[in-house]
This record gives sequence, structure tokens and C-alpha cells, in this order.
Amino acid sequence: MTLCPVAVLIVLSLVSGCAVEKTISTEVPKRLSLTWDRSDWRICDQRECPAPTSKTVLLVAAPPTVEPVVREPTKPIQVARKLAPISVTFQFASATLSDLDEMEIKKAVALIEPGDSILVEGRTDDLGSQAFNNRLARKRAEVVAAYLKGLGVKSPIDIRSQGKCCYAIANNSDESRAINRRVDLHFSSTQKE
Repeated sequence: MTLCPVAVLIVLSLVSGCAVEKTISTEVPKRLSLTWDRSDWRICDQRECPAPTSKTVLLVAAPPTVEPVVREPTKPIQVARKLAPISVTFQFASATLSDLDEMEIKKAVALIEPGDSILVEGRTDDLGSQAFNNRLARKRAEVVAAYLKGLGVKSPIDIRSQGKCCYAIANNSDESRAINRRVDLHFSSTQKE
């Protein structure tokens, strides 16, 4: 009979638990919607909103988070680089480089970067015929271009020449004519993106 009092206790506890009145909340949180109504956006209770359309957006309790846009760092703009031109001079009616001129060319070659281009322009003074000076100006430009290639320059080299033209100064003395017997080297770079 010891079993009976235990059973009675269990039944009483269950009955007493049922006898306590508990309030259960049946309130459902309101759900809001964003709707397009008469050419304007409107927030309304979901039960009051017009029937959903393709433009109806359901609002959730917390607004959605927007991930920050990750941008790649911008590449620095590479501007065209231009080195100062150099001139190498020649003896009268000669197309042979002097040791001093070879040193000047080597200094300029040290500043050349990949992508640079070189313009070699041969010139003469006003002595001699037009045909002779044209050939001499061309030969001087070719000698300098060959020297550049011999130094290992891989940059594109453009050769131009003009005899009896484009003097640096007037040909009115031996000194001024010596300055006009020259090859001008123009170094420039247009970097590609």
C-alpha cells in the first residue's frame, strides 16, 4: 500500500498545476511592409496593405546590413617621361664618335627604362653640297644608333637625318659650325596602362 500514497501525490500535483491560471500571450508581433501606393512609397501593417505586387517589399525587424564595397586600389597614373636631349658633336666631314661623346651616350643610356624610345637625328654644318651633307648626316645618325645597340639598348631607335638644315646656331664661325656638326638624341617614354 505504499504505492498508493505516491500515486495520490502525483495526481494531486498534476491537478494543482492545471488549476493555476496562466496567461499565455497570443499577441503576434506586427509585420510591416513597404508598398508602392499611388506613386509614393508607404509603410503599412501587413494586414492593411494592398495586395502584394512585384514592387512590395517586406520589412523585417532589423534593417538589412549593407556590405561595404571593396575597391581595388587605384593604379598610379603613369605620365609620359621625357629625358633631356643630348647632342654629340663630330669633326669636320667625319662620322666617328670621340671618347667624350661615347661617355655622354653611356650616361644617357644608364637613364633609359624599358618602354623608352630613342630618336637619333643626324645634322651637319653648311659647308659642302646638299647631297654630301645628307649622306654625312645619315651616316652620323647610323653610327650613334649602332653604338647604342652595341651598348645593349633594346629600346626602339628611330633614325632621322637632315644635312644643311636645322642648325643649333648660325654658321658664321668655325666654332659655331663645330656645334652644328652633331647628332641629337631624344629619349622619351609613354607608359602603357
